[in-house]
Amino acid sequence: MLVFTLNKKHLERHFEKDRVLFGYHQGDLDDFYFPDCQWAADYHQRARIEELILIYSGLKTATVLAFGLTDRFEPLLKEAIELLPNKFYCHFQKNCRNVFRQLYNEKPLGKFLKMKLVDKQQYASLAPDKNDNIVRLDSSHYQQLSELYKQAYPDNYFNNRMLETQKYFGCLFENELVAAAGVHVYSRKYKIAMLGNIATSEKFRNKGLATKVTAALVNELAGEGLLVALNVKSNNKAAIKCYTNLGFEKTHEYEESLFTLA
Repeated sequence: MLVFTLNKKHLERHFEKDRVLFGYHQGDLDDFYFPDCQWAADYHQRARIEELILIYSGLKTATVLAFGLTDRFEPLLKEAIELLPNKFYCHFQKNCRNVFRQLYNEKPLGKFLKMKLVDKQQYASLAPDKNDNIVRLDSSHYQQLSELYKQAYPDNYFNNRMLETQKYFGCLFENELVAAAGVHVYSRKYKIAMLGNIATSEKFRNKGLATKVTAALVNELAGEGLLVALNVKSNNKAAIKCYTNLGFEKTHEYEESLFTLA
C-alpha cells in the first residue's frame, strides 16, 4: 500500500541497501532539498520501507527517480502512476517503461550508467600539479562557469548554490575558465558526493583537462571519507574512459526520459 512519508530515518535506512543507486536520494535528505521532495513508499506492513519513488519538484520540470530493488516495486509504481505530475523527467529501470506508457507519452533521452569510485590509487596518480592552473571555484566565478556550460554543456543542471559547497574546481588559461568539475550532490552528514557539471571548452578538448579537474575534486572528496559516484550517458565513451582512468567502475544501468500526460 502506498503511503507518503517524511521519516528521514526510515528513508536513510532504505537507501543504505544500495547507496550508489540511491545516491541522489540521499542528497535530497538535506534540509535544502527536502521540502521539494515527495517520498511515495511501500512499507508492506513492516516498520521499514520496502520500495520507494521520489518526486522532486525543485526544478521548473519535476523529476521522478524510480529505482526498485524487489518485485514489489512495479505494483508500487502502478499505484503511484496517477499521482505523478503531468510532465516530468524520469530516471528509471527499463522494465518500468510500460507502466509509464499507460498514461504518458515518452521522449527517450538515452541510456545511462552509474559509476562509483573504487580504486583510490588511480586518481592520486593523475592529480594536477601547480603548472596545470587548477583552482577552486567560488561565487566570483559564477559568470565564467555559466558561460562555459552554455558553450560546452548546455543541457546541464547548475545554479549558484552549488558553488557554495566549495567542491568545484576549474582550469584557467589566460584568465579564461576552460574546464570545470563539480558536484550535484554533496552531503557530509550522509557521506555522499555525486559528481556533475564536468565540462571542457570545445577548443581545449583532448588535452586531459577534464581528467585533471576531476582528479582534483575526487582527491578532496575521497579524503573526506565520502562515497563518490556519478551518472554518465552510456554512449559518452570519452567521459567513461576518463572516469575509468580515475578509478571508477560501472555499478548500474538505467534510462532517462521526458514523460508528458497523454
